Amino acid sequence: MTQAQPDCTPESAASTATVKHTFDPERGTVVVDVVEAVASYADVEATEFEPRLQESIDPDALTRCIQSGGADVCVAFELGRYDVTVRGSGEIEVTGA
Repeated sequence: MTQAQPDCTPESAASTATVKHTFDPERGTVVVDVVEAVASYADVEATEFEPRLQESIDPDALTRCIQSGGADVCVAFELGRYDVTVRGSGEIEVTGA
């Protein structure tokens, strides 16, 4: 897991296209939403996406952080070759490396 950056952007963020997805932070499905967002960006089925989310970040910790941190919380991490930023406001940004 990468350390949080002040601007909430992973250190490896490149100048490639960023795709934004929205989710409902109150639903408690942020883990599924993240996997679906990255899989969509990678153009693969979510069930086929590798690496698994838990290989990059603790899924339970991500869920707790987003649910308890309010709209201003921001979690950024690398998932395989993708940079992922999840915001408590209900936004997931995916950038390819």
